[in-house]
Amino acid sequence: MTLRYLILGLLTERPMSGYDIRKSISGSMGLIANVSYGSLYPALHRLLEDGAVTVEVELQDGRPPRKVYSITDDGRQEFERWLRQPAGADQVRREFLLKLWLGKTLAPEELTNLVEHRRREVESNMARLNEMRNQVGDKAVTYTWVLDYFAEMYQAELRWLSSLKERLEER
Repeated sequence: MTLRYLILGLLTERPMSGYDIRKSISGSMGLIANVSYGSLYPALHRLLEDGAVTVEVELQDGRPPRKVYSITDDGRQEFERWLRQPAGADQVRREFLLKLWLGKTLAPEELTNLVEHRRREVESNMARLNEMRNQVGDKAVTYTWVLDYFAEMYQAELRWLSSLKERLEER
């Protein structure tokens, strides 16, 4: 997923500041995307240079001016074209799996600790997912489809982690 289209997609909902965009991504979209301010603001500047967004500066009492970005007609058309194209190959990279792959020097109890930590992380993500389901309600069926996907993936990962832990205990 490219940050460009993530930003354009969010701006189709409403104008937002960079802070609002990052908050939206880390909040309701945290399961599918992540962005730092270090990558967000250069992407916003490129969108601005390309004419895909505009910016309006709002003065604030006792605080720095707030820049609010809006999608342009060109930006909306570009986003719609992208949205209609088939999705590219997933670019999933997981540090946990990398550590398992390279963890041949770890003692069995260290591998078990790694697996247990991941299990707790997935369970925490499941709890967060359930909270998100309650917040989303009937907003959009496409939101619930994405949440359903993650629920299935987390359940599958929890089953796999349980199986992996059993194999580690047999070693």
